[in-house]
Amino acid sequence: MKCQLLTLLAILALFSQATGFCDTRSLQTSLIRSAVRAADWLRNNQNENGTYGVGHVSAFAFHSLRLIGHSVETGAEHLNAEIIKADIGSLSAGRVALYVLGALATCRDPQRFFDFDLIASLKTKLSKYPKVWFDHPFQYSLAVMALCSSGKAQGRNKETYVNKIIKSIQIQLADSDVTPSGDTLAMQVMALTCVKKSITRKDMRGLKKKIRYAVDDASNELAKRQLNDSTFGENEVTAALVSQALLAAGVKKTKCSATLRWLMSRQKPDGSFVNLLSTIHVIPSLIGALPYDVQDITCPKNITDGEGENAMIDVCVELQFEVNKYSKGKSPPPRACVTVVNGTNAHDILKEAANVHPCYNFTTANTKWGRMLTSVCDVHQRPADKFYWSMYIDGKSAPVGIDDLKPGHESTLSFQYKQLNWN
Repeated sequence: MKCQLLTLLAILALFSQATGFCDTRSLQTSLIRSAVRAADWLRNNQNENGTYGVGHVSAFAFHSLRLIGHSVETGAEHLNAEIIKADIGSLSAGRVALYVLGALATCRDPQRFFDFDLIASLKTKLSKYPKVWFDHPFQYSLAVMALCSSGKAQGRNKETYVNKIIKSIQIQLADSDVTPSGDTLAMQVMALTCVKKSITRKDMRGLKKKIRYAVDDASNELAKRQLNDSTFGENEVTAALVSQALLAAGVKKTKCSATLRWLMSRQKPDGSFVNLLSTIHVIPSLIGALPYDVQDITCPKNITDGEGENAMIDVCVELQFEVNKYSKGKSPPPRACVTVVNGTNAHDILKEAANVHPCYNFTTANTKWGRMLTSVCDVHQRPADKFYWSMYIDGKSAPVGIDDLKPGHESTLSFQYKQLNWN
């Protein structure tokens, strides 16, 4: 009871400071109470191992609980055991996607989830779409959304993922003889909005525009259906997914209050909705949480991360320079986040970043103070004009050079091309 009260107070505090995502504050409060009851039911229906039987279902449940504010870090070991038992190579991309979301929910890096690189596995499976057991656009969009939620949908593959989803939306909407699946369109909208949110480069405005048009087309279709039938044929899962998709798309004219009131009316006295999977789907929709919101939830600091000689740490690298004749028309690449052994110096971290994006390739010159950057992304220093590459760590000027600077866990290593005014 104490846990339930704390959860309710935490969510109420959040909503009291923000504009409600649907209708009145009174409705928001009712929705939160409903979500808390459902989450309590979900937690109370774990088996003796703290799971829900099948591994990917447990991952999905942990993700849902995390979105409403519950701590599920202890579930990581159970997910690892399930992956070992299932054999990751034989798992479908949809199930690996759920394990990625489960890893994020348990505050673990899916790229180094115990002995598994869930991200590499998911990318490999995405590259082989469509194939047997992985040939449905819902699965594909779920996989892209999970990859995007992890922050690993980077580089050229991002456009490939987007184009495949957009093509699928166009095909579905063009066939007047077949009604597109509401579940699929909703997941496609959420996958695209997640990718759009992750795009920061100015030279990718065209891709953002394509995404916006596709999201508008799909969400308009979903909004029409909601206006005609706010229960979507009395289907709790579809109602929940579409409610989230319309929220993600920013559609103004909806019947969200009617849909969510109907969902609350379907809640059983014990707090559940129809069955386990329906309950997992419905919970986040009641508080206006989107699947990829998991990436924005702060995890407790793991004091073992980044400590010890053999510990693995995450470091992000970024470049800053003006687009002009000296950059040969190039724009700064997207931030590259790499995983390295604790104690790795800035020089070797930059080499790892070059494996993520070629613009991070660099050259150095040996000086009596150690190696000095002479070019990055083919943008060269210009001593005559006093333009050099400067290094920063977490926004502060680096006190040492690239050989001696050893960033810590979750640091940001920044290289800026700027004019230095030395006297």
